[in-house]
Amino acid sequence: MPPDAVAKSPRSHLLEELRAQAESVSAKRERAQEVSREVLERIDRRLHAIVQYFDEASKLLQIIGSPIERTFTLAQIAHYQGLSFDRGSVMFRKKQVQRHDVYDHVVVYYTLKGPAPPPVQVTVRRSPEVERMLNAANIEFTSQTDSTVRGGASHNVIHISAGLRCEVRFDPDYEHDSIIVTLRNVDRFEPVILDFQSAALDTDALDDLVNCILGRTSQFLLRAPLRGFGR
Repeated sequence: MPPDAVAKSPRSHLLEELRAQAESVSAKRERAQEVSREVLERIDRRLHAIVQYFDEASKLLQIIGSPIERTFTLAQIAHYQGLSFDRGSVMFRKKQVQRHDVYDHVVVYYTLKGPAPPPVQVTVRRSPEVERMLNAANIEFTSQTDSTVRGGASHNVIHISAGLRCEVRFDPDYEHDSIIVTLRNVDRFEPVILDFQSAALDTDALDDLVNCILGRTSQFLLRAPLRGFGR
């Protein structure tokens, strides 16, 4: 069959209109997602300052072995007191945003040392629930069947490790010029997520955060709203 004999599909005015609309919507979305260079640089400088601050603070707290002036209680399962700062480190990762090499996140990891909570005896039926709570709180433990019970054990004995693993995570939100701070095992076992405007995480705020870590008087948790709540 000759090439000119092949019938061409009729042009669809509707499809052309939809294509134009789709291109317009895509262009608007790309513009909305663009972040100004000023915002990128401002947040990146702030996160770099946070890395430098906690790199030094962690080393100093580790040398001093600063006492933690608070107790941690997980229901009727684990109770920690008499803790002190053990080891700390700062980790970060970078990524490309609009051809700029910027921070993807910064995490301060640290451990607290102290006496281990006493072993907990729980029924075999409740043991999985307790173990899930310990795992959620990032608490290390071992579980064993109570061998002192005759005729079949009905309880497990859970041995909880001494010390706690804690972290503070900083996630930049370049679109909204903010930094999301997540606290885990800092002042409680439940995670706390705060939404900071980048400029608000200055040196005074970081000093306040260290006081919060040490269990001293601190206003850090009042410096920013919880993530998901308006200012």
